[in-house]
Order: sequence, then structure tokens, then C-alpha cells
Amino acid sequence: MPATSEDHQGGAFPLRRVTFSSRDYPSEDAASVYQLLFASSALVTPLHTPFHVEITSLWSEHMRFHFMEGVPFVFHRPAQKIGYDGLDAIVVQHVETGAIIGQFDGREVRADAGSLYIIDFSRPVIVWDTTALPLQKRNFVGLPRAFAERWLGPLDRLHGFVVPPEIAGACTDHLLRLRERLPHQGTLDVATLTTTATLLARAITQASGHGTSRSDPALLFRKACLYIDTALGNPDLGAAEIARAIGTSRTRLFAAFQGVGGVERHIRAARLQRVRAALGEPAQAHPIAVLADAFGFRSAGQLSRMFRQHYGVTPTQVRADADPGGVRRRGDGNGCATCENGDRLAP
Repeated sequence: MPATSEDHQGGAFPLRRVTFSSRDYPSEDAASVYQLLFASSALVTPLHTPFHVEITSLWSEHMRFHFMEGVPFVFHRPAQKIGYDGLDAIVVQHVETGAIIGQFDGREVRADAGSLYIIDFSRPVIVWDTTALPLQKRNFVGLPRAFAERWLGPLDRLHGFVVPPEIAGACTDHLLRLRERLPHQGTLDVATLTTTATLLARAITQASGHGTSRSDPALLFRKACLYIDTALGNPDLGAAEIARAIGTSRTRLFAAFQGVGGVERHIRAARLQRVRAALGEPAQAHPIAVLADAFGFRSAGQLSRMFRQHYGVTPTQVRADADPGGVRRRGDGNGCATCENGDRLAP
């Protein structure tokens, strides 16, 4: 379902808040309830008794945040789970206290307090919390694969990748601030989304040894695409705003988009692609005027003109073709339309 002006007012996305506290359940049931409700993507084995976990999860369209305090446990996502649930996300985990060791496709990994490490949920993993502390804190950021790939680049090397504390500091400080702030908010604003993704990308890039130059065209392109995707509802979106939001100059921004025909062309194509995707969902058939407002067009007429110029058909025609239960029409050469059964319809 596309974001509408009601969903995405002021450049913000709704946050769904979900909490879990082991204190809400009998002690003998708490671990099994946690496994069922919050950890069904893996097998969880507590390493400390009594079992205790407090977790706050906040879900938005592009990112999910999980802020947790709990006893150490073993997190095991075997191949059988992957084949069964089909989850396909990248999760960046901040080890706030304690430490972890893990087996990532057979490769041993260790991440100490202050580190970030990454799990690709499409691949097997076993992670053990160290048991030095009875309660350990973790802060997680989950990203859908397509979103993560656009922002972080190739993902094949990231399963088990560790960002050490001396590099992760700016990102982990940001996550700690979000741990205090986000649970009290009903939306995730575009600035917070962009800052989080920028800091993650920068930490991973620096830890990979590839540098962190803000003038790197590939990095600027990914950052700008992220901002564009989250700000399409703003009809005034342009190069100046994008450059300011991602911390670069317009000259460097233009250079980064030279290979795709320029910034404005990319924005227009992104808007039209989102509209076409929305038109392909007949169960969520928003009026053309609503789609125009949601994706930053000045009017339904402007959307229709640009759509026809780009795709060679009108939005109405695409919607009719996508709805197998609707009335399909074809032109009869006289300015009228004809049903497939031959009945004439008014033009």
C-alpha cells in the first residue's frame, strides 16, 4: 500500500511500537513465550536463570529498531529455519554491554562491548552471549534486503562483519540516543532515518578499509537515493534540499547522478515507479489524486501527463490491466471505448 499524505505528513513514517517483558508471565513460561512471540526466527537457549528479557521494538517502513536488556542466551538460526520462514533482512546489532562470540557459516566471530556486528538472516548463524554479566544490553537495527543493498552496497561480505568500538562510536552513540528517544515517538522522521543509515554505511565502509570520503560518488549516490525514496511526498524535493540533507555540495551531487541522467530525472522516475507499483495493487485502489499527493505531484493532471509520457499509457489503463475483475477497454478509433464483449461505453 503506498504511503498517503495522512501516513507521511511532514516527512515522517508511522512507528508501530511493540513491547515484551518477561515479568508479565509466570517465570516458568517466560522463556517459551519469548521464543514464540519475539524470537520465532531462531532457536533461543537462555544461559542464565531466572530468565528475564525486556524489549521494545519499533517498526517503520524502512527500518526496525529493537532495544533489549536481558539474560545471556544462545541465538541459533539454522538452515531449516531459513527455508521455513524465508526471512530476508540484514540486522545490525550493537553490543552495548558484555560481548558475543558466533559462528557465521562456520567462521568464528567475536564482538566486544561497543562493537557492531551484522547478521544476514538468509544465512545460518549461531551467536552466544558471554555470561560475565547477568544482564546484557543490545540495540538492533533491521533493514529489508533491498533497502540495505541500496544503502550499504554488496551484502555478501557482511554476514558476521564486525565494526570495532573505535570506528563504531558515532553510530553507537546515535543508537543510544534513539534508545531513549524513539519509544516516546509515534513516527520516524526522514532526518533520523537518513542519519541512521548514513552512520551505519560510514562505519561499515571505514571498517572495511575503503575510506570514508564524503566525495565518493558511489556513496553519495546511495545516500541521495535513500533520501529521495523517503521524501518523494515533498513536491519541492530537489537537488539543493538533497545536498543539504546528506552533507554534500550540489556539484558533487550532480556528478554522482550524471550516469543516470541527473537528479531531477531520477526523482521523476522514482515517483512514477512508485505510482505504477501502487496501481498494480487493485485491492488498494487509491484515487489518482491521492497517489499524486502521496508521491509529490502538483496535481492528478500532472501525474497523468508525466505517466503517459514515460510509459506510453495512462494510470487508468495500467490500473484496469492490473484488475482481473475490472472492465477492460480498448479504443475503437472513434474516441470511444469498447468492452471486450462489444458493448459501447461513453468516452
